[in-house]
Amino acid sequence: MLAPMKVTTLTGRVWELEDVQRKLSRRAGLPGARVYDLSANALRLAKEKGLSDEDRYPLALSGSWLVNSPAQSLVFRRWALDPQRPVMLEVLSLFDPPSLGPLDHDTAATLKLCVAALGSEPTIVEALSKVLALLVPHAIPLMPPLAVAFVMGAREPAAPADGDTFVAMASWFGEAVEEHWDALTACAAEHKEVPLDAAQVLDRMLWFDSDGFKHWAAAAKKNEV
Repeated sequence: MLAPMKVTTLTGRVWELEDVQRKLSRRAGLPGARVYDLSANALRLAKEKGLSDEDRYPLALSGSWLVNSPAQSLVFRRWALDPQRPVMLEVLSLFDPPSLGPLDHDTAATLKLCVAALGSEPTIVEALSKVLALLVPHAIPLMPPLAVAFVMGAREPAAPADGDTFVAMASWFGEAVEEHWDALTACAAEHKEVPLDAAQVLDRMLWFDSDGFKHWAAAAKKNEV
């Protein structure tokens, strides 16, 4: 049995990853989450077989709804057309070829500008992350509000989600994956229900421990009644 991983959040809190396989298995039992993970793997294989980012990108727009993206179809239409489509493709190019560790200064600065150019909706960080986590899962985690708060601390509910938040989450994620690469890779190899890589294991655990556990807590409470 692997020893629990201890990941430090941006607030300095130590987050201990426990019962990894049980939690991954529970997540894989959710229909939308399972198909999302299968879609991410299909997009990964498509890239390995030579399908371009330009061709993979539209598939990720609709696929992001599988994990409750807050984006409306009008946002996806905008992102699929000029002038924002080239911005999205530039974001993908920042993480190709894949690398480990926190974002370097130039990548962070460019990513921040790209996020700002993609819209001003208060849900931009979550919506964008759920597209990119299908295409560059080694670099971008899912960023729903509770996951962001889990890593960065509580934020004002009305505060706009912006490039600073997106960059901080991506940089923290890259550093944490690098630090725990061996253990995360071992967890990914042990998980058989859906294909995951090391970074996706950390991302799924972040979702589970920040919010996902509520699915089963509610069920347990219902059974007690």
